[in-house]
Amino acid sequence: MTAIKLADLNVRWTGVDSTTPAGHVLVLGIDQLGLLRLCLYKGSQPDDAAFRGSLLIPPDGHTQRHLPSRTTAYGPTGAFVTSHGDQTAMLRRLAEMTP
Repeated sequence: MTAIKLADLNVRWTGVDSTTPAGHVLVLGIDQLGLLRLCLYKGSQPDDAAFRGSLLIPPDGHTQRHLPSRTTAYGPTGAFVTSHGDQTAMLRRLAEMTP
């Protein structure tokens, strides 16, 4: 897995909410495989150079063996980070990682 590029996302929402780490912005979109991703970017606007990672949000009740059973965080290069904690904790951990 590699970094997720903005051009490869079907973006549904961009902004900040109560789960967004300070100094970051979120992008919710569908990736090229049809999977829901919540992507984290450093700064006030999404930019591929500022990509900090994503949360893969699997569909409820899925039966695909290649998908995790719960939300999972992946770093900027696509490496597994964690599936422990809630969305806020996972996003905070991605924000604290050094690119």
